[in-house]
Amino acid sequence: MGSYATLLAALLALLFGLAAGKAWERYKLVDGRIVDRRRGRESPHYLLGLDFLVSNQIDLAIDELTKAAALYGEALEVQVMLGNLYREKGQVGRAISIHQALLQRPQLRKLEQAHVLLCLGLDFKRGGFVDRALGAFKEVLRLNPNNPHALVNLEKLHADQHQWLEAYSIRQSLVDSSETAEKRRHEAILAFLENEIGLEALKRSDYSAAGARFRAAIDRDARVVPAYLNLGDVYKVDGKPAEAIALWERAIEIVPERGYLAFERLEAAYGPGTGAERFAGLCRRLIGANPQDWRARLALSRHQAARGQSEDALALLFEALAQNPHALMVHQAIWQVLSQLNFSRVRVERYMELTRFAVFYLDPHVCVRCRYRADELLWQCPHCHEWNTFVEDRIAPAKEDQELNA
Repeated sequence: MGSYATLLAALLALLFGLAAGKAWERYKLVDGRIVDRRRGRESPHYLLGLDFLVSNQIDLAIDELTKAAALYGEALEVQVMLGNLYREKGQVGRAISIHQALLQRPQLRKLEQAHVLLCLGLDFKRGGFVDRALGAFKEVLRLNPNNPHALVNLEKLHADQHQWLEAYSIRQSLVDSSETAEKRRHEAILAFLENEIGLEALKRSDYSAAGARFRAAIDRDARVVPAYLNLGDVYKVDGKPAEAIALWERAIEIVPERGYLAFERLEAAYGPGTGAERFAGLCRRLIGANPQDWRARLALSRHQAARGQSEDALALLFEALAQNPHALMVHQAIWQVLSQLNFSRVRVERYMELTRFAVFYLDPHVCVRCRYRADELLWQCPHCHEWNTFVEDRIAPAKEDQELNA
């Protein structure tokens, strides 16, 4: 009977100790009242902090989450968020201190430890501590080998240092663990990395390895235009200009909106005589297929201006200006052609008319009627009460003139 009573007393003491430990873990005394640590997410300060965070009011979010952390200091997610907000605000040292302190907690689960390490790695990365960031991300991968956020950041660090082979290896591991729907995006990134590795081989004059990398990039993603350009350069070095021209023309055919990247190479490769007409015909085909292609007009105008066809060049540049009035290179080309035409007054006035009401030159913070200036976008002028249509009314006639003259 005595042994039974002793055993019962021991069990009761054990239960009481467990209950006291759980109570000590869950509750704490704040300003004379008992606070439930686990109710941190129900705190009005926590909820307000999230609201401010959603509206991008970082300072107010920090204030509210700091109050929530004071009441519920053991809430891991609150402390993690605070550290991340300090990092976004630029206070990297404070963010590092918060996240390092969290790692000292004795009962962190493996997943929680990996998440805090990831945040710490981002702190180091933001602060420029590359080696420490690499170490943090690698530690995350030791705890969670397929963590995509750690892999992406590790790849970015290697890419920033032009360590293309290491970045390629990491991206390949992302491909192996990704869903089928994401593989196309990964292949496009791998194609870019293949191209960069090829460029490194070009610097070493290893044309065979470079060509293999450029071809692999095209096989992975047919729209990776830089690989076409660089592979064509390899063909030219190998004495294969026809293959280079065919490759550059293929790039324009597949990705016409990026065709301007091959213009200089093609114009030089075509050569004078019949080659000049060949380049002009290429530009005209692109303009016919896409009337908004201002870059093809610009290239053709330069081609014509170099051959003394200044009038035709200026007409093309005015068309390009109508499509993209804020392209500085178009304005520079226009003034170069105008100088060839001795700054004809009629042509200069035409240029001024086309650019007077271009959207690029209008300040949406200034009323064009009374010149009142506002700090924000001016929908209605508080001085003369003119609505924003004053801009639209003046843009529309200019656009109509451009369409008629085109």
